Amino acid sequence: MLYFLAEYFAELEFLKSIYLRTFLAFVISFCIVLFAGKPFIKYLKVKKFGEEIRDDGPSSHFSKKGTPTMGGVLIIASVLLTSLLINDLANKLILLVLVSMLMFAAIGFIDDYRKFTVSKKGLAGKKKLLFQGTIGLMVWAYLYYIGFTGRPMIDFSVINPISAHPYYIGAIGMFILIQLILMGTSNAVNITDGLDGLAIMPMIICSTILGVVAYFTGHTELSSHLHLFYTIGSGELSVFLAAVTGAGLGFLWYNCYPAQIFMGDTGSLTLGGILGVIGIILKQELLLPILGFIFVLEALSVILQVGSFKLRGKRIFKMAPIHHHFELMNIPESKVTLRFWIATLIFGIIALGTIKMRGIL
Repeated sequence: MLYFLAEYFAELEFLKSIYLRTFLAFVISFCIVLFAGKPFIKYLKVKKFGEEIRDDGPSSHFSKKGTPTMGGVLIIASVLLTSLLINDLANKLILLVLVSMLMFAAIGFIDDYRKFTVSKKGLAGKKKLLFQGTIGLMVWAYLYYIGFTGRPMIDFSVINPISAHPYYIGAIGMFILIQLILMGTSNAVNITDGLDGLAIMPMIICSTILGVVAYFTGHTELSSHLHLFYTIGSGELSVFLAAVTGAGLGFLWYNCYPAQIFMGDTGSLTLGGILGVIGIILKQELLLPILGFIFVLEALSVILQVGSFKLRGKRIFKMAPIHHHFELMNIPESKVTLRFWIATLIFGIIALGTIKMRGIL
């Protein structure tokens, strides 16, 4: 809306500034979640949308039973409202991200809602993957028919995160990669969301760093200097990601230990999906595993645990995901969470470092 006004009123031309709008997006989304948080938590308590705790989980988690969940609704609503107010809605990349976000949010919301009304298992795993695959198909169709960089050879390539060398994999290869990325990122963040504040702070760090990369990618001189593949309009994604960061920080106010609310699948699936979609748009598919190392670690721990038990009849970890393994080693929940935050920050810096190295190597 603000960008639209700046288009028609010369006195408001300053509202086009990406720096100003990034700042406003962060502040507005943060304030929405911060001030709407308490009444929203009360509403969820009245509706009895409380967390169910695994019987075989750490005993320290039993006290969390009944804590309001579906907090992701607040995060997504805040990001959506802020984006509609601040972003340039004529930007096709923003529209793609917004539609993707709402589709992921729909999957998560249905899953959460079914847990309270139909079955504790929520939405069947196969149906989740099917719906996530539909989003992947949409993103691939956009890439195939419209494109991101304006260069098909680059659009259908994966980029070495250090040397920036493109490896062409074709339309079919990119379709498979997009599916793997979106299913991987959305479910990995979902798996990570098992301790107070554990998933949201890494998400804040990842979205902030990805926002910086988006700004670089949408800047002709900086993208050339850093050997990024310039994408018209991608700088606008930094404004959107500032809204994600602000909403995440506002949510952390209530989600930090001891948590007053959990984000549920509505939040975790959607936030992970956002990372995946924007990583694909920016041609940073191979940077995502570095940036989101903690999410990858959590997902791998589950895969290895299940695989080991089925093949050998033995478990590798005391419990999966791996954050529960550390808890069962008598490491306090808050310490596990804080160490995962530190690890995310370190790998985030490494991810930024690989981009800087492109300008050197």
